[in-house]
Amino acid sequence: MERLTPAKRRVGARAEGPAVREKFLLFRVGDEIYGMGLRGLREVLLSDGVSSLPAPPYQVCVALAYRGRKLPVICMRALFEVPPAGAAGTERVLLTQGRGRPLGLLVDEVLEMAEVDPARITPLPALATLLDPACFRGLFARQDRIILLVNEDGLGGFDEVVQFYAAGA
Repeated sequence: MERLTPAKRRVGARAEGPAVREKFLLFRVGDEIYGMGLRGLREVLLSDGVSSLPAPPYQVCVALAYRGRKLPVICMRALFEVPPAGAAGTERVLLTQGRGRPLGLLVDEVLEMAEVDPARITPLPALATLLDPACFRGLFARQDRIILLVNEDGLGGFDEVVQFYAAGA
């Protein structure tokens, strides 16, 4: 019988252990489901305190008064060109960071958390969206739905967010 050294034990335990899974917060915008990694998520806030910004130049961004500061918030309905809906009371702001700066995402409803094997996340197909592909991390299938995963750093580089910070709004 071969004696297992500590290195061999670690290798064997790792191979037999559960697969590493990543956690995502799932949210709804219109009829579609999206996800965002939990690592970047700071808080989930009520949509109270969200205010409009002058249009133009802001077509997608609104502002949020948060702890004495104004933060840019991307209205995901506007970004994804989903027609406006009546207020349902389920809207939330997902407070995260994009490119090292605070950023909010205004979503229709927070649904649940999901654990996903990173190997199941696939890149977005070419021409899947007119938005910058950097706004998305990829996608995965869950039950009978395809879930797009947003990339906070990509959204933080969105022109209106950059302009918000440049203007010191």
